[in-house]
Amino acid sequence: MLKVTMSAKGQIVIPAEVRRKLALKAGTLLRVYDGDGKIVLVPEIEDPLSAGLGFLKKEKTRDDEGGAKEGAQGIA
Repeated sequence: MLKVTMSAKGQIVIPAEVRRKLALKAGTLLRVYDGDGKIVLVPEIEDPLSAGLGFLKKEKTRDDEGGAKEGAQGIA
Protein backbone atom coordinates (compact mmCIF):
# COMPACT_ATOMS: atom_id res chain seq x y z
CA MET A 1 0.00 0.00 0.00
CA LEU A 2 1.28 3.43 -0.92
CA LYS A 3 0.63 6.59 1.10
CA VAL A 4 0.34 10.17 -0.11
CA THR A 5 -0.03 13.45 1.76
CA MET A 6 -2.53 16.11 0.83
CA SER A 7 -1.21 19.66 0.60
CA ALA A 8 -2.87 22.72 2.14
CA LYS A 9 -4.42 23.34 -1.30
CA GLY A 10 -5.95 19.84 -1.37
CA GLN A 11 -3.42 18.47 -3.86
CA ILE A 12 -1.87 15.01 -3.85
CA VAL A 13 0.88 13.45 -5.94
CA ILE A 14 0.08 10.08 -7.49
CA PRO A 15 3.18 7.92 -7.00
CA ALA A 16 5.33 7.37 -10.12
CA GLU A 17 4.87 3.59 -9.87
CA VAL A 18 1.08 3.99 -10.19
CA ARG A 19 1.38 6.60 -12.96
CA ARG A 20 3.57 4.26 -15.01
CA LYS A 21 1.33 1.23 -14.42
CA LEU A 22 -1.79 3.12 -15.53
CA ALA A 23 -0.01 5.16 -18.24
CA LEU A 24 -1.07 8.44 -16.61
CA LYS A 25 0.60 11.58 -17.88
CA ALA A 26 0.32 15.31 -17.22
CA GLY A 27 -3.11 16.55 -18.25
CA THR A 28 -4.88 13.20 -17.79
CA LEU A 29 -8.43 13.81 -16.61
CA LEU A 30 -9.56 11.83 -13.56
CA ARG A 31 -13.12 11.36 -12.32
CA VAL A 32 -13.46 11.66 -8.54
CA TYR A 33 -15.97 9.54 -6.64
CA ASP A 34 -16.56 9.52 -2.90
CA GLY A 35 -18.53 7.14 -0.76
CA ASP A 36 -18.19 4.78 2.17
CA GLY A 37 -15.35 6.93 3.53
CA LYS A 38 -13.22 6.41 0.41
CA ILE A 39 -12.03 8.62 -2.45
CA VAL A 40 -11.76 6.87 -5.82
CA LEU A 41 -9.95 8.38 -8.81
CA VAL A 42 -10.79 6.90 -12.22
CA PRO A 43 -8.88 7.97 -15.35
CA GLU A 44 -11.03 9.25 -18.22
CA ILE A 45 -10.78 7.24 -21.41
CA GLU A 46 -9.36 9.56 -24.07
CA ASP A 47 -11.22 7.94 -26.98
CA PRO A 48 -14.10 5.72 -25.78
CA LEU A 49 -14.73 4.32 -29.26
CA SER A 50 -11.16 3.12 -29.71
CA ALA A 51 -11.12 1.69 -26.19
CA GLY A 52 -14.23 -0.36 -27.02
CA LEU A 53 -12.74 -1.95 -30.14
CA GLY A 54 -12.05 -5.62 -29.68
CA PHE A 55 -15.04 -6.08 -27.40
CA LEU A 56 -16.56 -8.47 -29.91
CA LYS A 57 -14.40 -11.15 -31.46
CA LYS A 58 -14.87 -12.04 -35.12
CA GLU A 59 -15.01 -15.74 -35.77
CA LYS A 60 -14.96 -17.39 -39.17
CA THR A 61 -17.67 -20.00 -39.63
CA ARG A 62 -18.62 -22.29 -42.50
CA ASP A 63 -22.02 -21.95 -44.07
CA ASP A 64 -23.87 -24.83 -45.77
CA GLU A 65 -22.20 -24.17 -49.18
CA GLY A 66 -18.74 -24.66 -47.67
CA GLY A 67 -17.72 -21.01 -47.96
CA ALA A 68 -16.40 -18.98 -45.08
CA LYS A 69 -18.34 -16.12 -43.57
CA GLU A 70 -17.65 -13.91 -40.58
CA GLY A 71 -19.78 -13.92 -37.46
CA ALA A 72 -19.60 -11.97 -34.20
CA GLN A 73 -19.16 -13.68 -30.89
CA GLY A 74 -19.77 -11.77 -27.64
CA ILE A 75 -17.80 -12.13 -24.46
CA ALA A 76 -19.45 -14.53 -22.06
